[in-house]
Amino acid sequence: MKKSYLFLAAIFLCSNLSFAQWAIQYTPGQSQSSYTMKFFNENTGYYSGVLYNGSTFNIYKTTNGGVNFVAQNSNFTSQRYMSIFMLHPDTVFISGNYGKILRTVNGGNNWNTIYSDTTKQFWGLFFTSSNTGYVAGIGGTIMKTTNKGDNWTVLVAPTMTSLDGIYFVNENTGYVGGANVFLKTTDAGQTWVNKVGNFISPFETAEAVYFSDANTGYYCTNTTNCRIVKTTDGGDTWSLIHTNEGIGAGWDMSFTDANTGYICTGAGKVLKTTNAGLNWGVQNTPLSENLYTIHFPSAATGYITSWSGKVLKTTNGGATFISEENSTIPDKYELFQNYPNPFNPETTIRWQMLKPGNANISVYDINGKQVSVVVNQTFQPGTYSVTFNANGISSGVYYYKLTSGSYSAVKKMIVVK
Repeated sequence: MKKSYLFLAAIFLCSNLSFAQWAIQYTPGQSQSSYTMKFFNENTGYYSGVLYNGSTFNIYKTTNGGVNFVAQNSNFTSQRYMSIFMLHPDTVFISGNYGKILRTVNGGNNWNTIYSDTTKQFWGLFFTSSNTGYVAGIGGTIMKTTNKGDNWTVLVAPTMTSLDGIYFVNENTGYVGGANVFLKTTDAGQTWVNKVGNFISPFETAEAVYFSDANTGYYCTNTTNCRIVKTTDGGDTWSLIHTNEGIGAGWDMSFTDANTGYICTGAGKVLKTTNAGLNWGVQNTPLSENLYTIHFPSAATGYITSWSGKVLKTTNGGATFISEENSTIPDKYELFQNYPNPFNPETTIRWQMLKPGNANISVYDINGKQVSVVVNQTFQPGTYSVTFNANGISSGVYYYKLTSGSYSAVKKMIVVK
């Protein structure tokens, strides 16, 4: 009993904030913003930052999972690159503003300009084979190459608005999202049809596009409440499946399989689904700024780049998954016992919110040291659940505490490995 009292005293004094699920993996030496990143596997990837100091070393490569990044020479200063596509760790394409398309065939030792037109801006890039690729951008521009980027042909698109996300499900069928348009081709880009999508203003843009098969697809938009839209009939009809007020724009999307996907937002948070978009949980990160790109090269390992050029990494799928189980207003605040308990490595924590407000759920060891912040954000009245992953902590007894306004409660959990 005495030990429990000592723990409860320590838990209120301890303030060692920890974001164990998404961690800052790399911080650049110079101030910059990163708008694009891709990894070929868990270790090898590229990202680009915008430098305004006259340097042309604005493409970065890692071969050790982001522990170190080596700056590479793009030959252009103050250049904003917006999309990367990797055919191989050595064969990589990158496109961006001022109509630049670059290519390396030797892992970035040399980057060659294969297209340039200062009147254009390219925001989407996708290859369907080692030879055939597409870029999309300003003024309804879509271009295609069939010889690894040596030559590009302008395709006819039924729009003059800006285009962004690209995704092809096979060599013939592909989709391009843009400002208030969503285009589809079934003949490798010869013709495009506007499938309209589900937009609320002429300025709302489909920033990222993903299709799990020829019929099932998603896009996220740049509105402040991160609208997520889904089709199950190849783009003929679209349904709004999620919106989250105040979470910021949905800038990028990465799926690891047909059911599990992630979206990085303008409020430093990540949305995750494990049931093909039916529910979207919220993951916290150490940042509160725009998270511009997200990519999962494997089921558990993911990377994010941000407005300040930082690279975030997770090795357990971000772990935290918050779900609203019931929006009915309960009659009291309550923290429920986690289940299963004991557990390894995941357990579910449930709680009730009586009033709108911030909820903080943190995990502490038996000495009162905070080992993880599981939840720390604002909720409406209702019943919620979150998945806690104990990877990174040892077996033993832990305590989790809910704090919301003047309410607080503590429960015990046991990790068995």
